[in-house]
Amino acid sequence: MAQVIDYGGFAERLRRARERAQADPGQRWALLGEVQREWGYTDPGGDPVWRPGDGENTDEGVDPSLPVPAALGEWWESPVNSFAYRPRLYWVHTQWPPALTADGRVCVFLSEYQYCNQWGYAVTEAGHQDPPVLVRTAEDTWHPQSVSLSVFLLHLALERLPGHFGHTAALGHEDLERDPAVLDRLRAAYPGMGLPPWHELGADAVLHGGPDVVIRHARGEADRPLLVYGRTREAVERALAVLAPRVAAGRRVAPPEEEPDRLLELPPPALAEGQEDPWERWRVLAAGAAPPGGAGPVDGGPAPAAAAARSPVTAVTRARTGPADPADPADGPGLLVSGDAAGVLRIGPAGGPPAPRPLDRRGTAVTALASAVLTGHGPVLAAAWADGLVRLWDLAAGGTDVAADLPLGTGIAELRLTGDGVLWVRGPGGWAALRLDPVELWVLRQVRERADRFPWDRLRCNRGWAHEVPSQILRAGWDDVAVAERAVRRLEELLVHGYGATAARAAAPLLAILVLNGWTPVRARLLRLLAGLAGVRRGRSAEADAQLETVRALLPALRALEGHPDPEVCAGLAELERACA
Repeated sequence: MAQVIDYGGFAERLRRARERAQADPGQRWALLGEVQREWGYTDPGGDPVWRPGDGENTDEGVDPSLPVPAALGEWWESPVNSFAYRPRLYWVHTQWPPALTADGRVCVFLSEYQYCNQWGYAVTEAGHQDPPVLVRTAEDTWHPQSVSLSVFLLHLALERLPGHFGHTAALGHEDLERDPAVLDRLRAAYPGMGLPPWHELGADAVLHGGPDVVIRHARGEADRPLLVYGRTREAVERALAVLAPRVAAGRRVAPPEEEPDRLLELPPPALAEGQEDPWERWRVLAAGAAPPGGAGPVDGGPAPAAAAARSPVTAVTRARTGPADPADPADGPGLLVSGDAAGVLRIGPAGGPPAPRPLDRRGTAVTALASAVLTGHGPVLAAAWADGLVRLWDLAAGGTDVAADLPLGTGIAELRLTGDGVLWVRGPGGWAALRLDPVELWVLRQVRERADRFPWDRLRCNRGWAHEVPSQILRAGWDDVAVAERAVRRLEELLVHGYGATAARAAAPLLAILVLNGWTPVRARLLRLLAGLAGVRRGRSAEADAQLETVRALLPALRALEGHPDPEVCAGLAELERACA
């Protein structure tokens, strides 16, 4: 984050953004996207995990005759809607369509996670494009919160995201009692950001800004009256030195909760004939020879507009979902895939509207794409990034969750894939041909096929219906450590300590398969996750007893890991034994 952003001028920035949005509603979410990027939020790739209708309080008190403000529908569909991709950053419940209050005066579209506060707009303004937002406070009365829905949702992001992505320091009530001048220094050195007080959980909070910092001053029933969020640790330390010089040197600055993408540090590919992957996923057939003509990326194909609008497109290919049949008029052009300089990969129907949301992304540029329908297997997509990673998706598995990572080396400028399962890679030293083994490459396909037997949309997890659980299980088996670790954290949120989580019993055998076959870089974490599923209080409910017995039944097979060379795996197995005892 080399560029310093002074949030002391945010009020003027907000004013200009509102003027642009009034002249062109298409600019309504531009400032939200800017703020999210400034604080380190990146598009996580894939499909959104939360959509309209997924909220826990849906279809309650809905009047279908009422219009829904255009801004609210736009927010749900916007590619910068970080809530749709990472709802756990926000700790709120959504209501879609918005629900009427008992007196019929307010349409509620959002609730604080404990339902202590609700946000909505007046029924009389439901037909407006971007109406003002009201908040229901602890006194059960409605007060103005924001001048519009779009400004409110920007304010919500500023309330939540800096605490996840920024460095953080807190000043407590005792600090303000010992040094009453702290608040005077705050108002003198850090202007307000042009947003009204944020009402939530018995307190109202005013945001102040400065160089690379947002300072939250909470009044009322707040445990910590001052929170300093910084885009860098140094920015927080400078703000503390201004606000509370007596305690600044000894005040802890917590690091961000979110980790940036982990990129590889690889040399250029050094592939020699006969060389094999340690996991037997590929073998080099030839090095130095040119690939056959006709295979490979689309030359000059149109790039999806959504990708082009964000960052320059660096690679394009067409992918089919099945064998081409020229005699079949229903056989269309397949899918159009593009990668860009920001590392974002998008996939959508060729000739149709571009997909608004990405298939995947990493923190470095996409350098090459290729696709083919493998004989006897199905469609496959391959992508290379600038740090040397090549990722292959088994599209025949019924989705985009089944992937394999090949860390081949930096400088890959072109990929070609042939129907007989040969991946051609062109690096600085020329071409190399890799014979792929689909069985070893996509072992997760077996997990996917077993997962498809369960009715996840009728199983419960800690956050409602369990439709997200199977995709997170598959991602826990990816080679990418960062992807796998994020998936395990999410599975812990969804499944552990939920005595009514019927999805836990379906998930446990799938997690055991990942652990036993060693397909995941987070095997020890998954053992601890299984221990969490087993560690319920027996007798709490029939579902809890059944969950414990399900994990116990897996234990004899998992004991094959006793004496494993990784001490973390042994520790995880011991924890599982104790939980099942």
